[in-house]
Amino acid sequence: MSIRILEPAVASAIAAGEVIERPAAVVKELVENSIDAGASRVAIEIEQGGLKRIRVADDGVGIAPGDLETAFQRHATSKLRTLDDLDALRTLGFRGEALPSIAAAARVRLVSRQADGEGAAIELEAGSVLSKGPAGAPPGVTVSVEALFSALPARLKFLRSTGAETGRVRHAVENLALAYPNVAVIFSADGKTLLRTPGGGAPRDAFAAVHGAELAEAMLDLAPSPAAPFRVTGLISPPAHSRPNRAAIRLFVNGRWVQSRALSVAVEEAYAGLLMQGRYPIAVVMIEAPPHEVDANVHPNKREVRFAREGDAFSSVQRSVRESLLAAVPVVDARPFERPAAPDGALPAANPFSFTVAASPTPPPLPFGLGDGAAAPQPAPAAADAAMPRLRVLGQVSNTYIVAEGPDGMYLVDQHAAHESVLYYRLLRQWEEDEPDVQLLLEPQALEATPEQQERLTARLDNLRRYGFGIEEFGGAWLVRSVPAMGRSVDAGVLIADLLAESDASPTGGEAHRAMASSIACHSAIRAGQALDQQEMTALVQALEASPGPPHCPHGRPTAIRLTTGMLEREFGRV
Repeated sequence: MSIRILEPAVASAIAAGEVIERPAAVVKELVENSIDAGASRVAIEIEQGGLKRIRVADDGVGIAPGDLETAFQRHATSKLRTLDDLDALRTLGFRGEALPSIAAAARVRLVSRQADGEGAAIELEAGSVLSKGPAGAPPGVTVSVEALFSALPARLKFLRSTGAETGRVRHAVENLALAYPNVAVIFSADGKTLLRTPGGGAPRDAFAAVHGAELAEAMLDLAPSPAAPFRVTGLISPPAHSRPNRAAIRLFVNGRWVQSRALSVAVEEAYAGLLMQGRYPIAVVMIEAPPHEVDANVHPNKREVRFAREGDAFSSVQRSVRESLLAAVPVVDARPFERPAAPDGALPAANPFSFTVAASPTPPPLPFGLGDGAAAPQPAPAAADAAMPRLRVLGQVSNTYIVAEGPDGMYLVDQHAAHESVLYYRLLRQWEEDEPDVQLLLEPQALEATPEQQERLTARLDNLRRYGFGIEEFGGAWLVRSVPAMGRSVDAGVLIADLLAESDASPTGGEAHRAMASSIACHSAIRAGQALDQQEMTALVQALEASPGPPHCPHGRPTAIRLTTGMLEREFGRV
């Protein structure tokens, strides 16, 4: 087969697929153009996840009427002229690919007016100009994109649901709003406003619009370290606020949101000793570096950058975050996994959500919900069929492992994993029977949630109810009336926040409720490092013996290990 030059339409479609992979990429490119144009206000509207319609309007400098058609030519840009300009780049866009790529994949109408000029409009479809001419318009640019990917139907197969695509668009808008708090950003989907930032220039105000006012108030200022090679600023969470994954760590380099495993690790390492294992901070980290030290031209969507001095970037982030943390939290808890004791019936005040639990009318006969009342354990199987034999508790090691003796040797029981496993299978049984053990709150408590969290909450209300959460919508807010009765105070605020944060990564369909049970059990279980008395250890071991589950917790860690008498004899040289 002979080599041929691709037709312009084919080449444009291929290029569009690289730059515009989904609706969120369209919104990102258009809003970045608005920011580069000096806009102080940007309004974004989408319908059906952005596939039906996207509209971005700004009050920036606008485009001259004579440049409208040129703006849709590939590699046409006002942001650089020579190769050397890349080393001094301070704009978000620079390739001149966004508008032609969007026009190749959809029907586009752009209306613009400069402050001292006349308005003009241009309309394109599949890369071809349909019409252009004068038009009335306010100062700035308004771009409408309709029927996205109608010219690239193969791309539609790789998109997710409308809700998922809306979530991706929101995430892209949030990143830009956090990076540019001086720009007022309004984002709405299907007629509902999901995000609104004031645009006053205060990073904490933009953060509050994204994450809620309560968390914003608790965040710590990230101050640049005098010893760091690069300037690092932003907001970081105190150790009392964390998430179960890295999604809340947002990194920006010279105002550009980036994905960087190395820089995320730098943030995590700065929290060493302050967060329990499996918990991650909430952070907005702004890295400022000389443009010639950063290469933003390494990814089609500019999601990655390359530093000339990668080690300096890592150390700048780690040092700045650590110094800011230690300045605010000078005393490091020797056991960060253990929460401070709360008053009777009260949950820790550091929660993003605060609840007061009514006293149980009849305390369980054994601690931690391990007795007959709250636990209702399964009858113990016969010794021959049991996953574990009858054990005699001897003591506790490091306030984490229970030492017990069995008929064939010694057992070490991981108290957290064991309790988590017991609670997990009890929760599954309650879910299947739709008869949860419920702890009523003294009075309903309002739950502060972002629009995105409210959407996730709505989708999970039935599973939450079947596990004992009583949550209902009331006048635009959410009220929590009950929580699962697990024998110890469930940290409801952190638990609900985690369930919402984990929703994107959790299984769907029939397995979704199992992931929820795992989270509830993990939060409710006895902690590693928690001292137990003889009665408590015996109750836990007996509950584990009676549990129908396999010998590991929902996360796969073993609940107990066995050292047989023969193994001990070999270690001591007796055989």
